[in-house]
Amino acid sequence: MSVVNSSVDLPAEVSKDRFARGSATFAAVTGIPTEAYLDGFKDSSPDFGRYVIEWVFGDVYSRTDLDWKTRELVIIAAGAALGATGIDVIKFHVPTAVRAGATRDQIFGVLTQVAIVAGVPTAIAAISAAAQVLGPHSQVADGAKA
Repeated sequence: MSVVNSSVDLPAEVSKDRFARGSATFAAVTGIPTEAYLDGFKDSSPDFGRYVIEWVFGDVYSRTDLDWKTRELVIIAAGAALGATGIDVIKFHVPTAVRAGATRDQIFGVLTQVAIVAGVPTAIAAISAAAQVLGPHSQVADGAKA
């Protein structure tokens, strides 16, 4: 038995275009060269790194419904709600949120809000991770943008 997707309209956009758009967006949002990010996957799963660039940054981040700061704060909240699994997400996205204009108050406000649905211990772990990244004397003062 063979499966045919004759009724499915495949995206007209080729992967090359998604990757180029994703690379440009990734570098703009994170300040990290795309190749440096992809190097982290080269020995384990090089295709996965490319998928992240194409889908997350080429498709999702390129949408215009949310600005980058809002996207980053949502990702920080979602990472926090994941508990221990999301700690690396928080550590990666806190500097990116700051780069997008988020303040310390906004970041810690989001993480405090997470306690309501994910629990206080989960929020404490997330706040600790964000504090490690920001440091006690970071250039991002309370209420100030980077």
